[in-house]
Amino acid sequence: MDHHLNPAYIRRLQYFESVARHKSLLRAAKELGISSSAVSHQMRDLSRTLGEELFVRSGRGVALTPAGEMLAVQVSSTFEHLAATLRDMIGGTSDVLRVAVCSSFGPHWLAPRLPAFVERCPETRLEIRLYAEHPDQTQDVADCIITAQETKLGFICTPLFEEHLTAVIGATVSGEQRDTLPLITTDCMPGEEMTDWRRFAIGAELDFDVLSHRGFTGCTHYLLAMALAEAGLGIALVPDFVAAAALAAGRLDRHHVPVVSSGRTYKACFKESRAHDRGLRQFANWMQREAVDTLSSLPK
Repeated sequence: MDHHLNPAYIRRLQYFESVARHKSLLRAAKELGISSSAVSHQMRDLSRTLGEELFVRSGRGVALTPAGEMLAVQVSSTFEHLAATLRDMIGGTSDVLRVAVCSSFGPHWLAPRLPAFVERCPETRLEIRLYAEHPDQTQDVADCIITAQETKLGFICTPLFEEHLTAVIGATVSGEQRDTLPLITTDCMPGEEMTDWRRFAIGAELDFDVLSHRGFTGCTHYLLAMALAEAGLGIALVPDFVAAAALAAGRLDRHHVPVVSSGRTYKACFKESRAHDRGLRQFANWMQREAVDTLSSLPK
């Protein structure tokens, strides 16, 4: 039997794509307009046909097995290709490019540079989405996702630049206080405390044991760490591009001259199935060119 022409298989794959995307039989059923038991029945039939378990129960939802992950990438890519083909045949296009960024990258790196892209590509409408953490790599989040996370299966990532951290302190902090203020760290998870400062000490050839005698204050985000430093509550390690404006305005001073790699690299990510999308390619290539300026402007 030619399985790919059997309508039953097409329907099961449609249901599977929805369940895989939502990680929930209930939400998939709601989207598809059928009962959750009908979705469950179709998923059992698909697993039986393939001879593979595709899902496992996970709390109130489901999680993909390795076989399910592999199938989800292929099915999602195929459906996206079909949708793009239909748009081309009908003549319709999506005139909005959704870009997802984290709270430090968006305001401090992307926003100041965006006028150049708008001038270069005035026909592209942008929708910028801000996330507190690095956004997940999924088409539901955005068309282009700027992240320092590992590349997920099914995505193409254009490297932008390696993140470098600089130590900053409030400009109004007196000389005596500068030698006693605590260190502000954004690595607060158990087992990872002060990882940023340990890495910085190695890169800057400083004695971490001496530095750590000051004590430390933990916080969750770079922007909060920088605000605490500006308020005179400690010495923060933040990306150089995040601190640039406050340093130029005289609100912060560098506490140590060198900048040190955090070990993370920012990337512009989009689905493999959209590799030929002209707008996405234009945006990713533009960002890569802009990133060269970030590298050349790092203090030595």
